[in-house]
Amino acid sequence: MSEAELREYRRRYPHLFPGQAPPAPAPAPEAGLPRSKSNGYANEKAFQADVVRELTTRGWTVWQLYLGSERGGSVHMTKGVPDVLAFRHGGLLLWLELKQPGNKPSAAQLERHEELRRAGLSITVAWTLEQVLQAEAAALSLTPSEETPCV
Repeated sequence: MSEAELREYRRRYPHLFPGQAPPAPAPAPEAGLPRSKSNGYANEKAFQADVVRELTTRGWTVWQLYLGSERGGSVHMTKGVPDVLAFRHGGLLLWLELKQPGNKPSAAQLERHEELRRAGLSITVAWTLEQVLQAEAAALSLTPSEETPCV
């Protein structure tokens, strides 16, 4: 078991390690693409589950846009659509592309990101939970000029 996997295991199951302080979160990677798997998650699925849980507890409605099929069949989704869409009252919106450190968005994902930006929306590519929370803080600092009522 790698150091990152052990850290994630201890974080998820602290009751199995009595008397030990829970491990500190992994430090955020330096600017640019992280060089190693340093976000504390064994895979992107575990990272995404934590992001969803954290944003939900902070008052966001979260849609996971692609998780695959429980029975292993294919699921249609436009290629490159970001992993997570989170929104909340006041018109706040977060598009999140989650990546394991060392991985980068595919060409199709970059194409979708550009489409979203051309439409005036922001998209965050995050390798750590801290980066997701920074994107959330940036979204919360925006004050919409006018709330649009639902019709």
